[in-house]
Amino acid sequence: MAKRMIEALSGIGDIYAGEVLLRRTQYSLSLWSEAEPPAGGEGANDRVNIDGNIDITGIAEAIVLAGPNSLTLRLEDGRRLAFSLTSAYGRIVGRGRLEAG
Repeated sequence: MAKRMIEALSGIGDIYAGEVLLRRTQYSLSLWSEAEPPAGGEGANDRVNIDGNIDITGIAEAIVLAGPNSLTLRLEDGRRLAFSLTSAYGRIVGRGRLEAG
C-alpha cells in the first residue's frame, strides 16, 4: 500500500517541555497515511503518521535536558503535537495524533 500525504503544515509554533515554553520556532510538518481512506472519511486521523522539521537553533541542549517524552509543539492554529526529536538538525516524528488546542 502506498504512503499518501494528507496534509502539509508550516508556520511558527511554540515548543514546550512539559508546561515550560522553550521557544517560539519555525516548523514544517507532513501528515501521512499508509492506509486507504475509509468510506465517508471517518477514522482517517487514527492511522496518520506525522514527521517534519523544527528550527532548534539555540535550544538543542534544553531539548536534550527536557527528555524525549515531554516535548510538545503548539501549531499556529492551536493544535498540539507531542513529538520526539530524531536528529541534531531538528528532524521530528509525532508521538500520536494532532490534538485540538
